[in-house]
Parts: sequence; structure tokens; C-alpha cells
Amino acid sequence: MWGRVIEVMTAVWLALSPYIFGVQHQDHTVWFDSLTALAISVLAGLSYWRPTRHAHILTLLIATGLVLYGRFAESPPPPWHQNHIAVGLFLLMIAVIPNYASEPPLAYSQRLRRQTDSF
Repeated sequence: MWGRVIEVMTAVWLALSPYIFGVQHQDHTVWFDSLTALAISVLAGLSYWRPTRHAHILTLLIATGLVLYGRFAESPPPPWHQNHIAVGLFLLMIAVIPNYASEPPLAYSQRLRRQTDSF
């Protein structure tokens, strides 16, 4: 589940970034980043619950939206929109990681269990 933890940490960065880049006077940027960060955190949190374990896949839609918004909101993109592009691309990479990526494959676990049972 480490991928979901990374998504939440990225959402925290996204929520803080308007203040870091000094654009907190632009209310639409603060609201956009805050609501996007909230959506990412909710989807990552829902992935911990077994019935909604694939909710983090919807993060791909949010990440695509971030990249498109960052690229086409202003031309050339200022630093805070470049941040949207970077965060979106990063989330595209992280969102495809399965929840149990750090566990060994099922076939390996079953084989190991059979070997230990035979002793």
C-alpha cells in the first residue's frame, strides 16, 4: 500500500504549492489545488477498503486533468502550472502501482507454503 501513501503525500504537496509558489492571492488556483488534493487523498484512502480497493485508478483521470490544465491554462506555463504538469505526470506513474506491490507474487507464496508443509 506504499503507493497510496505516496499519493497522499503528493496531495499534501499539491495543497501547499500555491503558498510555496506565492500565488495564494489567486483564489481559483488555491481552490483548484485544494479540491484536487482532497480528491486524490479520498481515492487513496478508499483503496484501503476492500470493496473499493481499485479506487486509486480514478487518480489517473485527475492526473490527466492536472497535466492538461497545467499545459493549456496559460502559455507559456508559469512555475505553478509547471508544478501541475509535474505532479500530474508523477501521479500517472504512481496510480498504476497495485496496492500489494511489495508482497511476493501469489504463485511464489503458494509454492513456498507447499515446500514448508512438506517438511
